Amino acid sequence: MKRLLGLVAFKNAPIRKKLILSTWLVAIVPIVVIFAVVFFVFVNTGAESARRQAQLLLDKTVEEMDGYYNQAQESLGFMVTDMNVQTAIDNYVAGTYKEQLDLRDFLRNRLANVSTVGRRTGAIAIYIREADKTYSRDFSDQPLSRIYGGMPWFSDLLSGREAFVRTEGISVQDKRPVWILASNIISVRNGEVLGLVYMELDKQAMIQPFYDLVSGDGDSIVFEGNRIISGQERTEGGFVSLYSYSRMFDSQVEYRLQMKELRQGYTAAFVYFMAGMAVLVLLIYLMDRLLADWVAGRIIRLGEATRRIAAGDLEVEVKDGLKDEIGELARSFNTMARDMKQLIENEYLVKIESQQATLRALQSQINPHFVYNTLESISMMALVRDHYEIVDMTQAFSMMMRYSMEPSPLVTVQEELENVRNYVTIQKIRFPDRFRMEYRVEESCLQEKLPRLTIQPLVENAFRHGFEDTPNHKRILVSICRRRGFLELRIFNDGTTVSHERLLRVRFLLDPDCQENTMDCYALRNLSRRLRLLFGERSRVTLRSGAGTGTIVSLRIPLERGEEHETDPGV
Repeated sequence: MKRLLGLVAFKNAPIRKKLILSTWLVAIVPIVVIFAVVFFVFVNTGAESARRQAQLLLDKTVEEMDGYYNQAQESLGFMVTDMNVQTAIDNYVAGTYKEQLDLRDFLRNRLANVSTVGRRTGAIAIYIREADKTYSRDFSDQPLSRIYGGMPWFSDLLSGREAFVRTEGISVQDKRPVWILASNIISVRNGEVLGLVYMELDKQAMIQPFYDLVSGDGDSIVFEGNRIISGQERTEGGFVSLYSYSRMFDSQVEYRLQMKELRQGYTAAFVYFMAGMAVLVLLIYLMDRLLADWVAGRIIRLGEATRRIAAGDLEVEVKDGLKDEIGELARSFNTMARDMKQLIENEYLVKIESQQATLRALQSQINPHFVYNTLESISMMALVRDHYEIVDMTQAFSMMMRYSMEPSPLVTVQEELENVRNYVTIQKIRFPDRFRMEYRVEESCLQEKLPRLTIQPLVENAFRHGFEDTPNHKRILVSICRRRGFLELRIFNDGTTVSHERLLRVRFLLDPDCQENTMDCYALRNLSRRLRLLFGERSRVTLRSGAGTGTIVSLRIPLERGEEHETDPGV
């Protein structure tokens, strides 16, 4: 009974007294737990733990080197199976001199896209068997047939007896030791060997992870077969051998670790002991804070209840049956919440409901159909009075309004052009004989998709910034075509050109990495962001302007099925 009375007295004690008592209650239990953990760690820390760690490091190192090798192999496979590369090689021998130069540049561009596997790649080249030509990424074009013509692996690849070769050699660039990777290119059309793809991997850079593995201790050694990869062989003292299979070497890699290195794991127990003491001090502090947080948690619940009332939840109630200061505050809060609920129900809910009903009534009076019907009425009245320009203008504006309020974000090129024509109709009525509008659109592009309100704002910009204030007769051209897997749109005007300083400013704002918060060039920036969100980072918005060439805004939108066309409506 006395213990029960003492517990009740502690629960109902003032907060300050509870915090003072908490320091005494949290000292003994953490000490026992921490020293038990330290003892367990000390017993289980030893050579086996260090061995497992060394094995993990070895596996990771071998995996890192094999990863570079696999990446290089994938790059070769990509070049070998690239149909464009095969087509270029097929056409090289029969092509004219200009065509051969173009095909040479194409092959070099393909080689430039090959991954350098972390700058471990040396020479990369393509050898064309029929023409006995070698083209490399660095333009050195070292003749592979003269360098390796007598090598069996070179002959095996060109004869088709081997599809892939990995061998050791000397770099054709700077005579450093390298691994040579080569794959023949077999035509899918007739099965003949067209040539081969040649790649060099820097030996020193490829085995660098093994140097990093043994650095720092001086007693570890890494073998591949009977050959030392890194470290220096020692005869004194015992050692433990760890093994991991390497796809690069096609053999086991041996990691010899001196026994004294493994025994160093026992010293970790001392570190753990010291860390345990630090943790003990920290836990004593945290446990004391935990008890304080228990008290503070009751205050936090009161704060959360206050926020719920502010959000409109009048059913909130704080449950706290203790008789200390916080308990008294909770009871006062509950009384206040009940009174507030009664007051709101009796006084304010009726007024709020009335205001919301009035607001809904006002909102329902204006909708898009009212705008459409009003424009149709104006058009009919103008038609009756033979004011045909007003009819054309109102009908064009009505169709633009309907088009802009449609919910779908993507439309066809044909629909977007129809909206442009409605805009142009209005401008021709406002400014007759002031400009000439032209369209050059490929028939195959009419059903391609693009964001709604893409072309019309650009035409409006061309009109407003190009020649709205000039009396001279000017020209606007909208051209749309497919080109190399992209839908290309160009809006050209021959009006006032953009100054060089302004052109640089616009290009800076159109850069995807530009974070400047400004309303300048808002229309073009907004269109560029929409294109990147819908079609990815390959989409582009560019601006060109100059005396004699006019001003051109160009858009590039990637197509779902990339098709290359040589047709270009031009400007």
